Amino acid sequence: MNFWHMQMHQNNEKWDWAREKEVLEKTGYIGMGVWVEDDPSNPQQTDFETKMQIGDIVAVRRGKELIALTQVIGNYEYTEKVTDLDWFKRRRKIKILDWYKNEYNYKVAWLGTLKRCSSPTADTTINIKKWYEKVMSDSDINEVIDLLKYKHQVILQGPPGTGKTRLAKLVAKQLTQIERKGTPQDIIDSLVKSFDTQSNEAKLSRTKNDKLLSRFYESFPQDKLSSLSLPEYAIGHGDQDSLCWWLEVGLESLGKFSPGFSNNYPIYWSKSNNKYMLNNKVAGAADAESAMELVSNELSKLIQRTDLDNSIKFFGPCFTLKLLHSYFPDEYFPINSVDALNNALKLLGSYNKQMGTIEKNIKLKDIYLDKRQFNTNLTLIEFASIIWDNFNLKDGEELSENDEVMTHGEFEIIQFHSAYTYEDFVRGIVASSHEGAISYKVENKILAEFAKKALENPNGKYLLIIDEINRANLPSVLGELIYALEYRGEFVQSMYEYEGTRDIKLPKNLYIIGTMNTADRSVGHIDYAIRRRFAFYDVLPNASVVIHKRAKELFDDVARLFDNDNSYLSSDFDANDVQIGHSYFILSDDEDMTEKELEIELKQKIEYEIKPILYEYIKDGVLLDSAREVVENLHV
Repeated sequence: MNFWHMQMHQNNEKWDWAREKEVLEKTGYIGMGVWVEDDPSNPQQTDFETKMQIGDIVAVRRGKELIALTQVIGNYEYTEKVTDLDWFKRRRKIKILDWYKNEYNYKVAWLGTLKRCSSPTADTTINIKKWYEKVMSDSDINEVIDLLKYKHQVILQGPPGTGKTRLAKLVAKQLTQIERKGTPQDIIDSLVKSFDTQSNEAKLSRTKNDKLLSRFYESFPQDKLSSLSLPEYAIGHGDQDSLCWWLEVGLESLGKFSPGFSNNYPIYWSKSNNKYMLNNKVAGAADAESAMELVSNELSKLIQRTDLDNSIKFFGPCFTLKLLHSYFPDEYFPINSVDALNNALKLLGSYNKQMGTIEKNIKLKDIYLDKRQFNTNLTLIEFASIIWDNFNLKDGEELSENDEVMTHGEFEIIQFHSAYTYEDFVRGIVASSHEGAISYKVENKILAEFAKKALENPNGKYLLIIDEINRANLPSVLGELIYALEYRGEFVQSMYEYEGTRDIKLPKNLYIIGTMNTADRSVGHIDYAIRRRFAFYDVLPNASVVIHKRAKELFDDVARLFDNDNSYLSSDFDANDVQIGHSYFILSDDEDMTEKELEIELKQKIEYEIKPILYEYIKDGVLLDSAREVVENLHV
């Protein structure tokens, strides 16, 4: 592959940038006219015809102003049929790789109509190659992003030194950058209009919710609330049949309610203390039975709605709203958190800080009734799900100056090792010591915590990069989440209970990239069940990104060791799995460095990076012993 730069204007006419772009876009050609060559040492027309090849890279410029980076895809053509637009008789078909942007800050010299980049140290050559490297990198980034959107999990695989981790970071930065999603009203209206109330999924969800409510009413009819026993009310026993369990877990699909901590309930069962615990609302009671009488009395008042302000003071706004919606699902909106209510109303342009909690909840229900004009069969639960699933109601959405939703995600990098476990990655028991007493509690780890963040911010994209992913025992580390990787949005049961539930869900806005060194035979392979849930993307050595002339020659010398025709590579190995990559040959990107300094850096790379890994290859049988002399003779 050769690199060139050329101008496109006719007969020294100084076209503007738009004219040059129009020619490239509409004709798909680069070209030049016919003239008498006045410099035998620079035969531009002959070079264009005979030396330029399919696959070569051509930077089109206007003077020193870069316009486009193109790649030759056609043989040389000559025609007498020209127009004002495609005026050139000599031409080659091209594809446009990129349009120049000022932020690139690449500089080129003004050197005639056509010039091959023959000097590797010239600024023009360096900048055009940098541009090409950026385009190729962007191409890889876009391909991996497309794969992530399709599969959600991708493993970047390749031999050492090909930039797998670098590519993963570049993908992460682009995927999680700030996006404008449009105004909340437009987004919600569009989602309401497109919601298919007749789909099988919607029908099944409605049936499930109806059955849940029926079971709940059978266990806890309204007239029973004034006479509940302690086990019937309190959460914490591990049984799935108390009122508080139903409100927090059993009826979650009808509106989320999370007390945060068990001690936010007036009464709860503590397994560690093996007794009922009372919070300050009922702390004056003589015992748990007496406290339960107070709670039952307040529950009776709440369900009769005689004094909701007092109910909110006693139970808190979330519990109060959750219970009201559970028993009166057509009168209250299924959002219970005060922060979520405020953020939902702000999104919909209806927030008023003077409104009370109940007023805010009913205001959202009124908005739902108004939105039904777009979809008359849409239920209250379905409308609430549209808001929950598409907006960050926990922290509130960031809006631009034009009231557009501005979303950004987050990425994190971890590295697997042979001792990595499920308890390190997903969820596990952690021991802590306080005043000599050891206690144990379950904690979410990196994957479960990251999934929680993604669930709470559905517009943002979250990416977890797992470096050296095959160094751990993946089936053991992932456990039941092997299923969740494929079936996003569905709950799976963890082996550990956390905050009253074993459920874990991986949302659709959570992505995973793993990196895998294909030359490392000392680590475990990925089994078929895991492979089926990941897309695999090859990241291979790329000579075109090696700019310095001697570094490029050295790259070629090393690459020949992995050419099967030279009989240095063991037949047990494939060159694509083991050939060391281009990063070993890329020198410092410092314009102030002299040739001597670059030469010293390259010598250091040879002696302390390149030769050691090649000798290790010989020792491990990747390269045959006949390669030893070639390796010894590598030098600047």
